[in-house]
Amino acid sequence: MTPGEFELFEALLWEPAAGYFLLERHLARLAASASHFAFACDPAAVRARLALFAEGLPGEPRKVRLELSRDGSVFLEHVDLKPSTLVQLPLACDPVDSRDEFLRHKTSRRAVYDAALRARPGASDVLLWNERGELTETCAGNVVLELDGRRVTPRADSGLLPGTFRAELLERGEIAEAVVPLKALERASRLFFVNSVRRWCPLAVTDGS
Repeated sequence: MTPGEFELFEALLWEPAAGYFLLERHLARLAASASHFAFACDPAAVRARLALFAEGLPGEPRKVRLELSRDGSVFLEHVDLKPSTLVQLPLACDPVDSRDEFLRHKTSRRAVYDAALRARPGASDVLLWNERGELTETCAGNVVLELDGRRVTPRADSGLLPGTFRAELLERGEIAEAVVPLKALERASRLFFVNSVRRWCPLAVTDGS
C-alpha cells in the first residue's frame, strides 16, 4: 500500500440460519464510501463473493471482515465473535474533529482512533466526543443513551460513523438522533454500545484510571 492509500472495511455478522445480518445496508454503505473516495466497487460481485465465502464458514456465528482496495479487489476473513456483555470504557482524553471526513467512513485510516486508545492504555475502547463537547461514538461502534424515557444516539454531524445497526434502529423508530452533550451522561438512566455484529450491549463509563 503506497503512502496515503487506505482500504474500505465492513464488519458483518454471519449466522448459520439467517446468513449475513443487514447485508444490504452494509453493501450500500460500502458502495457509498467507494463512490466518495473513487474506489472501484461492484456490489453484486461483492455479494457473490460473500455468498461463496459463507459456504466455507463453520456452523456457528462468525464476524466476517471485508476489505475493499481501491482497484475493487476484495479480501475476506472470519474471526470469533465478542459476547454481547457489559462494555466498560472511559472517555477519550481529547476531542475528535467533527469535520474529519474519515470519521464518517469505515476505512483502514484509523489514526484518530489509535491515538485515543494510546491515551488510555488500559482500555480496549473509549467513548469519543468532539470539539463542541458532544458525544459521538466509540472506536468500535455507536452509542445510545436512555434519557427521559427516550433512546437517543448522537447525530451524524457530530462526527461519527453511521453504523448499519444504528440506521436500522433509526428506521424502526427505536432510537432518535439528537445532539448529546457530555453532561447528558450524568442523567442517562441507561447507556448502550450498539453495532451490527454485537447488536445491543449495556455500557458503563469508567474513570479511565
